[in-house]
Amino acid sequence: MSGLFRIACAQYAARNGDVAANLDLISRLAAQAATAGARLLVLPELGVTGYVRPELVPDLAEPIPGPISESLAALAQEHHLAIAAGLAEREPDGRLRNTMLLLGPEGGELLRYHKVHLWDTEKAWATPGDEFPVGQLGDLTIGQWICYDNRFPEAARSLAKAGAQLALSAAAWFGPDEEWELTLRARALDNGIFTAGSVLLGPHFHGTALIVDPHGTVLARGEPGVDQIITAEIDPAAIARFHQRVPLLQHLRPQSYRP
Repeated sequence: MSGLFRIACAQYAARNGDVAANLDLISRLAAQAATAGARLLVLPELGVTGYVRPELVPDLAEPIPGPISESLAALAQEHHLAIAAGLAEREPDGRLRNTMLLLGPEGGELLRYHKVHLWDTEKAWATPGDEFPVGQLGDLTIGQWICYDNRFPEAARSLAKAGAQLALSAAAWFGPDEEWELTLRARALDNGIFTAGSVLLGPHFHGTALIVDPHGTVLARGEPGVDQIITAEIDPAAIARFHQRVPLLQHLRPQSYRP
């Protein structure tokens, strides 16, 4: 996979607890993304179930693989489109996770991330993750984080040091709007990577879908309050050009930083 790579990021108001309705909406968005020439669709945090009250999560959480992930895999195959989706995962030992799952265009799992920094009521149901892994989509190295993780520069730095060129952020952002955009742009510029964020819409949520280049420039931005996808082309070669000009990862001095 070389040359320009088109990404799509979704923003929509999920129907809380109605997995079938949300999958139907995701199916339509996937078709739109494929028609637009995108090779990757990014969905919001808990975008399959909705951001429901903690006591409702156990009834909606599923194992991976399970019916939800299999439905997403079928969509990926149908549209030959990689899909990054937020969902509530039930592990074999019964623990629940706030998960972001990246599926390849053939439907296979490429990367699974468990939210490290849990927000507020998520602590009542989710077990936090403990790492920021990266995965490969062709030649593109991808990392993931979820919502509140945006506020921790260490998350993006961990991914950049692991070789990530693109970081995907799934969010249900409680606000304000400008902080959502600022954090995504800062994480891109701080590390010389692309960032792409997808958000849930609704009366309690803020922000729009965003795609940002390594200089912190917004390449695409959603319209507030509208169910839609945005798309932009990214050039993975821009990462190398950025780091040739500003080799910041080579200039780190960890011995000078407090743990």
